[in-house]
Amino acid sequence: MKTNLSTFETYLIEQGFKPDTIQQHRNYASYFSAWLAETSYALEQITYTEILDYADQLKNEGKGVNLINRMMLALRYYFDYLQFKNQVSYNPATGINLKGAIRTVPNNLLSKDELEALYNAYQIIDPRTHRNKVILGLLVYQALTREELETLRPEHLKLRDGKIQIPVTGRQNERLLALQSFQVLDLQEYSLLIRGQLQSRSPRLFTGRDDNEDLKNTLLHLFYALKRINPKVRHAQQLRQSVITEWLKEKDLRVVQYMAGHRYVSSTERYRESNLEELKEALNKYHPMSSS
Repeated sequence: MKTNLSTFETYLIEQGFKPDTIQQHRNYASYFSAWLAETSYALEQITYTEILDYADQLKNEGKGVNLINRMMLALRYYFDYLQFKNQVSYNPATGINLKGAIRTVPNNLLSKDELEALYNAYQIIDPRTHRNKVILGLLVYQALTREELETLRPEHLKLRDGKIQIPVTGRQNERLLALQSFQVLDLQEYSLLIRGQLQSRSPRLFTGRDDNEDLKNTLLHLFYALKRINPKVRHAQQLRQSVITEWLKEKDLRVVQYMAGHRYVSSTERYRESNLEELKEALNKYHPMSSS
């Protein structure tokens, strides 16, 4: 991404911006680039919903609305540049000007049946796909984030009790979650036999190629395969949002808050079906071009 940002700086110079403004836009674009890497989103996957998810994180970090709007302005210019380079087809940050609370909308969700069909259809053919199937199970049944997958170690498995301990991460609380019976068997085989075939030095439960502890590429390859099974599949965040939404149909709000690792119950409430229409109205308010 550094090359892109450097070229972005040249683009801003050509647009006639002053040096201080160029530096600010470049810094904010770099901050967004780091968020992309953390969430495993690809640029072509970004819509205005993901932009609002990003703004929501900025707000949770304590940034004020005025600062967030300046960062949104930088993103508009960054995506203008990406359009100019034919790297994206449209600008998802166009028209976003936040005036108050940021409320994002879970969208393009998969049903419980679709999630389970996705898991059942993914075939194990070698050690790598065995690892990916185990990861997929933790996405589909425990709604883990990429950061949590990267943090897991073998000692977090409580297979005798049929559970897994999810350690605290930057944005999620620690929790102890139940595993499906077939997950217990797959995790046992993975930890005892498969893991040693794929990695040699890392203490992590999962790594990518050559013990790489960043799972971005691993998840990208997994989701390429999942999209062939179901074209509606987009990324890990979509699966997490789908699982949490399904949990809320069957479980108490506070139980789901714990299972999702949310620090604030308001983060869980936005997944309630009864709130979706209201949230969509809020999205239209913040993004006036969304109805076009």
